[in-house]
Amino acid sequence: MAVNEIRRNGSFAPLSARYYQDSAIAAIDERAEMLYVRGLAFCADMLSDGFISDTQLVQFVGVKMRDAPRRAERLGSAVTDDGDTLWRRDDERGGWWVTAWCKWNRSAAEIADKRMKDAERKANGHG
Repeated sequence: MAVNEIRRNGSFAPLSARYYQDSAIAAIDERAEMLYVRGLAFCADMLSDGFISDTQLVQFVGVKMRDAPRRAERLGSAVTDDGDTLWRRDDERGGWWVTAWCKWNRSAAEIADKRMKDAERKANGHG
């Protein structure tokens, strides 16, 4: 299973080459799909563990999308082949979770731990 990595040129989030075949993606329009893909990139860049606040949704993920909250609602109601939704609303925190984030990506804590171990290895001369 592919997982996100931090490379010299920045973060990335894996996107399956078959993602378009999922029932949830097929059920949404291209505008909601664009928000979904941008959301993946944002979460990887911010190491947010798949969370996007309402403010981040409008200011960053959905920039230039006047209807970003409506698109997010569509992602929250689109049911995947696994029986979940693409995004899940978190009213308590005021935002959205990318539902399958942990299936495809390392957590921020795992990435921090990996970075620390790499730094220690390099400091000990093991390149």
